[in-house]
Amino acid sequence: MTAGERMWLWSQPLVAVLAGVAGVAAWYLQFTGDLSALPTLQALITGSFVLPGIALSLTINHVAVMLRRPPMLTVGEKLLLIVEFALVVAILAISPSPDLLFLGYLLWPLLIAAAATAFASMVSTTIRSRRPNSDGGPSDELALESSGVA
Repeated sequence: MTAGERMWLWSQPLVAVLAGVAGVAAWYLQFTGDLSALPTLQALITGSFVLPGIALSLTINHVAVMLRRPPMLTVGEKLLLIVEFALVVAILAISPSPDLLFLGYLLWPLLIAAAATAFASMVSTTIRSRRPNSDGGPSDELALESSGVA
């Protein structure tokens, strides 16, 4: 496995940990009543629901990918992660502005759709890669998809 593949493989748990920590911090701030770090409704929703949801989604995706042999992402899954990570950054960038709440209402469903699509892709590819092929061995489908042949 190349260094680039390892970077892709471990990007999901890294972002999941960061999102999870931010979500726990948002919950703590709400519990203590100190909402100064969450100045807008959008920041409150993003911190309380969106980031913990992304953390959970990325963790499940990583577990699914780790069940593959070799544990590699396909080109399509990498593209989905790029979209997902870009949406997270965009949502975090607009969250402090109360004037951009409508944009948050548009981006949250897109992020959910990207996360659900990534989940479906990673789980289905993992299931297909673990299914025995005609000679009784594991399928080589993942290796072909990862190399861009399939």
